[in-house]
Amino acid sequence: MATMSISSNPGQDVTITLAVPATNPEAGPVSCSFTFQTAKGLLGPSSNPTDQSGFANSAQDLFAVTVEPATKAAFVHFFLTSAKGNVVLVNDVNARVAKLLSPPWKSDAKGFLRVETIQGRKVELSTTDFAHAPFQTHTFWVTVGATGRVTLAP
Repeated sequence: MATMSISSNPGQDVTITLAVPATNPEAGPVSCSFTFQTAKGLLGPSSNPTDQSGFANSAQDLFAVTVEPATKAAFVHFFLTSAKGNVVLVNDVNARVAKLLSPPWKSDAKGFLRVETIQGRKVELSTTDFAHAPFQTHTFWVTVGATGRVTLAP
């Protein structure tokens, strides 16, 4: 099973490290790191916005973080791991999800999308319309395929 760890330099960046077990006894385990420049750090779910631990499904093959570069801006990143030891970064989650939504949520999701929870291959996301007070939030589920394909969950 793969594992995710998170370290940060407050006010500067956050580094996500994935450790993938060996698929060949002679090859040994592999780890890879992704560093995101962000003054604000990670954004937790609505229920605990300051949480910096990220998200993982129970199979440990789908991980997610919400990077918050500035107030009212949030970008989701998915990390997929396979039994063969492959790691896929899905860096454009906001854009992929925005294409699936109808207005006004389509434009909101481009600049503000947050992970709420992960269950299996389904991810609960939310976006907020900051353009019109009182701020409205739209929460919905997507399914993430093994190669990073994102579809609205029924």
